[in-house]
Amino acid sequence: MTDWPAGSFMSMLGPRSANRLLTLSPPRHVPANRVLIAQGDAEEQVMLLCPPEDGTSADPACVKVTSVLRNGTEAMFGIRRWGDLVGELGMFRDTRPSATVTACAPHTIRIYPHQVFEGFLEEHPDAWRAMLAVMGERQERADRQRAEFAGYEVEARVARILVDMAQRHGVPTDEGVHLGVRLSHTDLGKLVGARTDAVGNAIRRFRSEGILITSYRRVVIVDMERLNGVFDAAL
Repeated sequence: MTDWPAGSFMSMLGPRSANRLLTLSPPRHVPANRVLIAQGDAEEQVMLLCPPEDGTSADPACVKVTSVLRNGTEAMFGIRRWGDLVGELGMFRDTRPSATVTACAPHTIRIYPHQVFEGFLEEHPDAWRAMLAVMGERQERADRQRAEFAGYEVEARVARILVDMAQRHGVPTDEGVHLGVRLSHTDLGKLVGARTDAVGNAIRRFRSEGILITSYRRVVIVDMERLNGVFDAAL
């Protein structure tokens, strides 16, 4: 049985509902950097993110959700992990997807046409409750991030997002806590609403103070308490 990450959609389902959902669609392998949903896509489907069947990837974070704004700027709305759904909002709105979903790491997905997934929800009330809980948590996080963008400097925002990611899908290692996803400075900038150079300056400071270890698209938090203190000091 898959050990779904705590707080994910699948982790909130009872065994019967979880098993039923998995039987409704076969797994499909997805390589890194594959676009799963394109902004403005006409497809009407929900995707469940699952770990790779061969267990080759150690990163629990599967996809990044981005959107190109009207002025041409690309923003990142968040990271989704194994056990999460993507594309589910399309069932409740008569509009095409407003964001692009791209794989960060190899994994598998299960695809459900809207009619199939709606039927599953109707048969399993705990699935409805799980979906509402996940959507509420995402909205709360989005509201908090918007407030932080307006009220805190870049270093505090970067520290906050790194701690948040580590708490949600970090992977303990001998060095510290790996974020569980490989992101560039540009990706982090899209997450916190900052320029790439400003994010780079913040990362270099944290690295020089021994708070982080970094390499290409890799961040390991060595001292979580001190990193969290960067944000707390800005309060």
